[in-house]
Amino acid sequence: MPGQESFAKHFLLMTKNNDNNPAAASPITAEIQSALADRLAVVQAVLPKIEARLRELQSGDQGIQTKTNDMDLVTRADLESEALLKAAISEKFPEDAILAEESGRSEGVGTAADFLWALDPVDGTINYAHGLPLYSVSIGILWKNQPAAGLVSLPALGNRYRAIRGQGATRDEQTIRVSDTSEISQALLVTGFPYNRHQMLPTLLAGVETALKSVRGIRRTGSAAIDLCWLAEGRFDCYYEFNLNPWDTCAGTVILEEAGGAISQFRGEAYAQGDYQLAASNGHLQAALLDVLAPIADAQRLPPED
Repeated sequence: MPGQESFAKHFLLMTKNNDNNPAAASPITAEIQSALADRLAVVQAVLPKIEARLRELQSGDQGIQTKTNDMDLVTRADLESEALLKAAISEKFPEDAILAEESGRSEGVGTAADFLWALDPVDGTINYAHGLPLYSVSIGILWKNQPAAGLVSLPALGNRYRAIRGQGATRDEQTIRVSDTSEISQALLVTGFPYNRHQMLPTLLAGVETALKSVRGIRRTGSAAIDLCWLAEGRFDCYYEFNLNPWDTCAGTVILEEAGGAISQFRGEAYAQGDYQLAASNGHLQAALLDVLAPIADAQRLPPED
């Protein structure tokens, strides 16, 4: 998508500029929770159509194109899913702003929007393009720049994860909680690798090396939204990754935190949507995870390739 990097950087600057965002820590009241629930209901109504279409397109002509490099793909499914989501949102909530992976940011009608949607129409596009079931539709909502609600659908597996800030997290309407694992040596860790991985191979390999020495096992699903949801329900115990965007993480971070998990940067600083480093765990393991990540904690965002 043209300008994808600039959209993410613009969003990160917004969330960290307290002068322009005095309500960043405003409480999520019952009234706001109700407004969030109304919004999630709108996308839940269109999700069955999107899920069916994604399953159908995966076995047909996917119309695969590349974006920044051969590992950064977009398919017909990404574009159709995003269009259906945006149409449903704009029809019911025209005042809301939308940040979507393929089309970027669009402002709502009227004054500056308190609600901003962060949409990844197919998270795990490489998996999808290769016929694997590990892909998701990630739908996050921010209120005054705070991640406030999330809905993640796994169309091939038939699961939906949902959370509203202050109301807990569910999978298929059943409450979920993080694992009780308290020893890093017993942890199952999940990670992912960015599209510009060849620019930062030494850092990525150092991270894998130190993790392999410390945890029970390492997995990679290829979808950050799935990683966060499976951490939220206790399948994984900890997670780290570089270079994620708000559409990758907004929904999943709400779901994880509402399930009892913890999120930070690699040195323990608070994580804001769009930050370069994300370290997450069941909470019990957060300090131990940061110790594992200490050798790569100085890694900085690289400039985009020409």
